[in-house]
Amino acid sequence: MLDQGQDNRLTGLDTVQGALDTIETYFENGWTDGLPVMPPTEPAVAEFVAASGRDGSEVLGLMPPRMGVVTVEAVATNAVMAGCLPAYMPVVLAATEAALDPVLDIRGLQATSDPAAPLIIVSGPVVEQVGINHGVGLFGHGSRANATIGRALRLMMINLGDGRPDTGDKSTMGSPSKYSYCMGADADTPWAPIHTDFGFGPEESCVTIFAADGPRGNNPAGSGSMEFALWLLADSLRNLNPNMIHGGHTLVVISPLIAHGLHEEGWTKRDVQLYLYEKARVPIERVRRYKELRYGRNVEAGEPYFWPKWLDVEDPTEPDPMLPVVRDPDNIMIVVAGDPARSRSAFCPARPYNRPVTKAVRMTG
Repeated sequence: MLDQGQDNRLTGLDTVQGALDTIETYFENGWTDGLPVMPPTEPAVAEFVAASGRDGSEVLGLMPPRMGVVTVEAVATNAVMAGCLPAYMPVVLAATEAALDPVLDIRGLQATSDPAAPLIIVSGPVVEQVGINHGVGLFGHGSRANATIGRALRLMMINLGDGRPDTGDKSTMGSPSKYSYCMGADADTPWAPIHTDFGFGPEESCVTIFAADGPRGNNPAGSGSMEFALWLLADSLRNLNPNMIHGGHTLVVISPLIAHGLHEEGWTKRDVQLYLYEKARVPIERVRRYKELRYGRNVEAGEPYFWPKWLDVEDPTEPDPMLPVVRDPDNIMIVVAGDPARSRSAFCPARPYNRPVTKAVRMTG
């Protein structure tokens, strides 16, 4: 375990072989996500702490379920191990603070059998400043910033929270996003960035943490009207996942090509939210059938589990009412990102019990 009181930095000969031996030691002790780590030498950790502009002994919180102490130095240690650059430290710290916010409930995220993972959404000027990918392949491989910032948080969940498969992390199937899940928001957007939805100014740099399943893409190519792209997104959203049943949030990632096209046709971000809220609906019979199969008995109208408890249905006897996939249009979070030359968009369904949290990035220098 990477306890604050233990010295788990590089020991042994200051040679290539010494570094390789340390990497193997970290494997043997379970201080990794299954991939090799960068040895956290004392000078490297000190450099990262200095890049944060904060005291290394500052306590940010406790990482469940083991409740390891998260200090700035511990964040720096895991960021070094993940392969970050020192310039990433303010972003990693903001992501850590967001993850530890009780509103997110990272304990529940560590303990759930769902495949959800904390998605780090970085928005504002820092995206370009440190090189976070917000374009082609933003959810995939190839970007050091995306890969290592997301991995740093995961290593903290493992090393400080003991979030290992079947012990601290109870996800039944797991997910590739549990290695790293980090994306940037496009600065070239016709609408206000996502962090403004949480009360921050448009010029600020922020990190939003959102407990999400992996992205699910679609391709509305060939459309003459931008509405088709939204219609296809709405159709993708209409699935009986836990988010739909319990009413959490969902993230919609719209390509810049589609976003600018919608803007030119007069669509505001609010218009998009309202459209998706109205179109992404499910017949109540599908929900009733879901409940019936899940609980192994007929579920009659009027029972608490006939439809989501949060849904306000004035007349449950009305034929074929349609249920929205989220409680409120505001729960459809919109980010502009992706290939600026293509129309592919995506959505990320949520684990509904973990609410999104946004924190400002405290830049140094």
